[in-house]
Amino acid sequence: MLASVVTGPYCSVHQLLFIPALQAWLSCSPVHIAHTFGDAMQVVEATCPRCLAMTQTAMHRQFPALYPPSSVPLTPGGMVNGGGKR
Repeated sequence: MLASVVTGPYCSVHQLLFIPALQAWLSCSPVHIAHTFGDAMQVVEATCPRCLAMTQTAMHRQFPALYPPSSVPLTPGGMVNGGGKR
């Protein structure tokens, strides 16, 4: 019998593994993946929702003229996310 290997998207920055059956990113360390799945799981580096949000925020900060004010993410207080002066 041949062993099957599952490939899964994994964000090593935030240690999140995408589980297609749940359509969700779950917190999972590399040690946990190795312990749970062994050689049956191979991870592929992927961009998680946290990475996408950080990238979007950085783009808004670096290139504010490219984004209309309505598309800038706001904090709960109504301030532009990361818009403080430095």
